[in-house]
Amino acid sequence: MRFTIVTPTLNRRALLEQALDSVLAQRHGNVEHIVVDGGSTDGTLEMLKERAGVTVLRDRGLGLYDAINLGIDSASGDVIGLLNSDDLYAPGAFAVAEQGFASAPEADAVCGKAELFDESGVLERYDDPRDLALDPHAALIGACIPNARFFRREVFDKVGLFSLDYPHIADRHFLARTLIAGLKTVPLDALVYRYRQHGGSLTFAEGVTEGEALRSELLKLAREIAVRPDAPESLKYKARTLQGRCLVTLARGRLAAGHPGEALEFLTSVNGRPSLAPMAALAAAMLDKVRGR
Repeated sequence: MRFTIVTPTLNRRALLEQALDSVLAQRHGNVEHIVVDGGSTDGTLEMLKERAGVTVLRDRGLGLYDAINLGIDSASGDVIGLLNSDDLYAPGAFAVAEQGFASAPEADAVCGKAELFDESGVLERYDDPRDLALDPHAALIGACIPNARFFRREVFDKVGLFSLDYPHIADRHFLARTLIAGLKTVPLDALVYRYRQHGGSLTFAEGVTEGEALRSELLKLAREIAVRPDAPESLKYKARTLQGRCLVTLARGRLAAGHPGEALEFLTSVNGRPSLAPMAALAAAMLDKVRGR
């Protein structure tokens, strides 16, 4: 089984070297590693010239997910994995993934456990079987851990690449589309991915999970999924739940900024038109909280 690993990067030479080493440490005989660089000036490109087995592409300046799409478009592997330039694959990850596909030929993807670490040690573990198997909660609200997933190349032919309409959460949008398409993810009982938390992290930057831009984007995603006729009801329910969560956060932010009218608008209209949908979404969010997941 041939693996293609796609890594977007910009000025992270030292951390990128560790990421590259974690791929080499897999000791898998059939790996293609594509690094998509955004114009690094810190010696990254010079370092990459010395790395055997690494293909370097220049991104098109259209953002993180377009860089990933560029790598996927160039991939020759049977299986595609996404490695951030500041993260690591755990030892044996590729062997576990390959065995997972061999044991479940019907699987479109496999997902192993992940952890978040910094210089002090492990901060959090992502090992809930429901997250690994990708239920609707994981895709839209919970720990979707896209980098701990390995996808058959055909998945991208079936559902398409990452949408540039979602610059912060195209991974959640993509994973939701795999659920709509009825694709199957098989969980792996092994650690495969290590997320690194640090000051320059895009994934775990301080405050990013509560940012208004991110919440607005999540609200856009939730509303898109909630009205898709091909989405399963379980996914639509979680989309309504996500809407309610986002509306509460956004309205609270507008109130704190001294704009009560804007806060009220979030709760009583959709796209500038009066609507009861926001209140229904708030009710769904409260019900979901009572249910626990």
